[in-house]
Amino acid sequence: MNKMFLVIIVILAGLTRLAPHPPNFTPILSIALFAGLCFKHKLSFMIPLLIMLFSDFFIGNFDMALWIYLCLLLIVYLGKYSKSRFSYKSVLVNSFISSILFFSISNFGVWIIGYPKTISGFIDCYLMAIPFYKNTLLSTLIYSSCLYYMYEVLLKKYFVYQEE
Repeated sequence: MNKMFLVIIVILAGLTRLAPHPPNFTPILSIALFAGLCFKHKLSFMIPLLIMLFSDFFIGNFDMALWIYLCLLLIVYLGKYSKSRFSYKSVLVNSFISSILFFSISNFGVWIIGYPKTISGFIDCYLMAIPFYKNTLLSTLIYSSCLYYMYEVLLKKYFVYQEE
């Protein structure tokens, strides 16, 4: 894939985290999934991490970085694992799985960092996060559908491109 295209994706996706948006409504999970699906290179996991590093530099979300970055790495590897079954249906299923992974792991991090270390604190943490899950799921489904369309229709059909 063209390196300039990759740089543009990183910058645009980073800017979506900086621009006003509903909470948790960004393309980052979809990009992590597609990094695993579409790139053969061993360093494909760097795509979502670079986006996060770029935007976290401005946002300053460092307390949760370990948990968020771990989620993104797992989602990249989910994409790599699913590469042999690349279809619109598998992209939607993996988008759903990705949003559940993100919800589960990131909120565990929130519980560790900011809630009492009790069963009650754990339950409260996850209950308080449920409203945010809707945006995570919707954004991942929408952005993954858009990325699938761009990959299948635009890149494969209209551009001569070589995967790196």
